[in-house]
Amino acid sequence: MNRDWLQRHRLAFAWALIALLLAFLALRAGIAQWRELGQWHGLAEQAASLQGGPGLNLERLRQSAQARQIELAEVDVQGKAWQLRGQVADERVLQGWLQSLRAEGAQPMQWGLEREGKGLRFDLVVQP
Repeated sequence: MNRDWLQRHRLAFAWALIALLLAFLALRAGIAQWRELGQWHGLAEQAASLQGGPGLNLERLRQSAQARQIELAEVDVQGKAWQLRGQVADERVLQGWLQSLRAEGAQPMQWGLEREGKGLRFDLVVQP
């Protein structure tokens, strides 16, 4: 009877085994997807915490000016603001530098420009 019963239900057992294996594979794929989404979520949180990047410091300011052929003669730190004095050959170069400073998070508060010899002398107050 036992052997007879097994022969009759062999097809049902096969389908049950296939269903069990498919459920196992689906569960395994779901868990892998869940872990991957968790990693992306963690990465997104990290990226959001880095929002402004490392920020502007005096060394980066000097390097940025030097890369644009802007000569910084004097940099005074006055509380939360920096007062910069220097020379530049063209006002467009200074304007481009100011735009790059804004992109790095600095806010130009006040500036002045006057002709001096072949170039231009500028005074600039920036809040990093």
